[in-house]
Amino acid sequence: MSALKLRRVDPAAHACARAVRRWRDAGHGAGTACLQRLPGYLQFCARGEGGDWHGLIMASDWLHQSLPQLQSLLVVEPSMTSIANLFRAVHQPLLLTLDEFRYQTLTEVDFVQPQLLPTHAVPWLETTRGRVWVTQMPRIRATREPFTPSSWLSDLPLHLALKLGVSHIDPTSRTRLNEGDVLRITQPSRHCFVAQRCIGVFSFTEEGLLMQPTDTDGQQPDAIDPAADVGLAALSVRLEFILATHDIDLATLSQIVDGQLIPLADDAAQHIEVRANGKPVARGELVQLGEQLGVELIEIYRSNSLETRDE
Repeated sequence: MSALKLRRVDPAAHACARAVRRWRDAGHGAGTACLQRLPGYLQFCARGEGGDWHGLIMASDWLHQSLPQLQSLLVVEPSMTSIANLFRAVHQPLLLTLDEFRYQTLTEVDFVQPQLLPTHAVPWLETTRGRVWVTQMPRIRATREPFTPSSWLSDLPLHLALKLGVSHIDPTSRTRLNEGDVLRITQPSRHCFVAQRCIGVFSFTEEGLLMQPTDTDGQQPDAIDPAADVGLAALSVRLEFILATHDIDLATLSQIVDGQLIPLADDAAQHIEVRANGKPVARGELVQLGEQLGVELIEIYRSNSLETRDE
């Protein structure tokens, strides 16, 4: 094939689809649809500690679901202005249980002219006070799960380096090193490094090396950030995305380096291998994600089992 033909993935649409799946997995009614261009939609901005998000709700639906007994008592339907004023006056007009939608106040409450409603599909979430249309998604804060032996990362290969310390020599002395010379460790540290992070210190005992998670002798090398998180869960994992592998000899390699082409299968973009610290952990499809490349996971390897993406 002359070039990879990649399926394009719109980042905003992909984020909405993932959000809807997340809301459904949490037991909530959710989906995406186009809004009917009707009058009566209230727009608002929800402000909270985790960030702001924007939404729409049909004013009459909110009123009747918030006060179901009111409809039987009304002779005349309240005006849209009255509903909007009531919506502003209520301390928590929307009851949302998902953490990402928690808010403190609602601002910028106003009616939207039908011609100004979004024309594209908008994610929606069913609530006890009506369907909320999310026009600007809340920011999802990353959560760090505790590292346990059952984690899928527990058997990834890591390189542990036990560093005794460092010394510095001037350039001229490098040419005078000979066998039998002794180099002095001028800055002892005895620190343990994994993935370029210090995870603790070690000391010598008769049985071997005693590992400790923190420095007890107070010696801190200049290269270590004292504010760095030294927990195992903070260690970075290097992800690699492999398009193809080939068994090749040196002669063929020299020709390739000179500008020859490497043949690829027609479905090569659907078989991208994802490696974590060199270990294969998943297979995915190479896609065009906006202006960048991305890999949409199809198969995830967990121990001896295989998880496949729902088609």
